[in-house]
Amino acid sequence: MNSFLLRQVARGVLPVAVLFAVYLLLRGHDAPGGGFVAGLVTSAAVILHALANVAPHKRRRRPRVLRSVWIGLLVAAGTGLVAVAAGKPFLTHSHFDIGSGHGALHLSTTLLFDVGVFLVVVGSTITALAAFAEEEPR
Repeated sequence: MNSFLLRQVARGVLPVAVLFAVYLLLRGHDAPGGGFVAGLVTSAAVILHALANVAPHKRRRRPRVLRSVWIGLLVAAGTGLVAVAAGKPFLTHSHFDIGSGHGALHLSTTLLFDVGVFLVVVGSTITALAAFAEEEPR
């Protein structure tokens, strides 16, 4: 598709969507949201950007994001295995507070799990998009 308007909208939506996805990712370990929803928002923005910038005469290259799927799986599973190593059930999460008072930073291993899920969702979506975008050999 070669549309000037679509390219301009995609150019504006991508950074806003990524910023919103970061917000969802960081908010998700204490409230609804998290890695899956953030991954879907990022994937939708990347797909919109890809659709707006498709040039049929340019040679398409496969993205190298398949590695992020495996890294995400390792991160997500690793957070569960850390709990097992500590003698707790799989995927039991730990919480940490850095500082005290109003400016305390609350961290959790749930955030690491959400980052893993985010990498799996974005990596698999972009890999699937690249597979659909490949042309059939003639």
